[in-house]
Amino acid sequence: TFVLSLAGQPVGTETFDIRSDGDRIEAEAEIELRIEREGKVHNFRTSPKLVLDGELRPLSYSWSQKGAQSSRLEVDFNSTPARATYKTVDGQDDVREFELPKDIVVLDDNVIHHYQLIIARYRKAGGPNQSFPAFVPQGALPGMVSVEDVGEEKVDLGGGPEELRHLVISTDLARIELWVDKQDRLQRVSIPPAQFEAVRKK
Repeated sequence: TFVLSLAGQPVGTETFDIRSDGDRIEAEAEIELRIEREGKVHNFRTSPKLVLDGELRPLSYSWSQKGAQSSRLEVDFNSTPARATYKTVDGQDDVREFELPKDIVVLDDNVIHHYQLIIARYRKAGGPNQSFPAFVPQGALPGMVSVEDVGEEKVDLGGGPEELRHLVISTDLARIELWVDKQDRLQRVSIPPAQFEAVRKK
């Protein structure tokens, strides 16, 4: 579970599960957010699920949101071109097709455990700096992500300082700071311009 914070205030949690079954990997989560806008509190529950093959190539992705505004999307990466179906907040279907490489990485908005899968791809590729084609399903945006290793740091996650590896992910739109332990388990995510942070619950 990750505890999610905005401007230093807790706003929700992401409880995730990544499991491998032969040549198939399934990653899913339940994300609960409580956001205050213009004096009103809005509660959102989102459920992403990503299925990959044994080489970490995506096969399918689904995402649904319940709350003040309900919506859903599904992406079939097996079809050529990849086919995305968006169920909009007004109930309409919006179908789009994308020419995507088979080894694309999925990095959806506000889904923290997707960074864990990028770390796995990064380690599999080897080398201190790597770049991958990427796709943001909610934004319907293909692009690129780069991963850079900037060394070890002592980080206090609330239980005293820990020696963690600091990785930086750069996209066309953001710079994301990651810290992982010696087993490459993601411990902390920070996006300073957005005042956003996610810390793994011990």
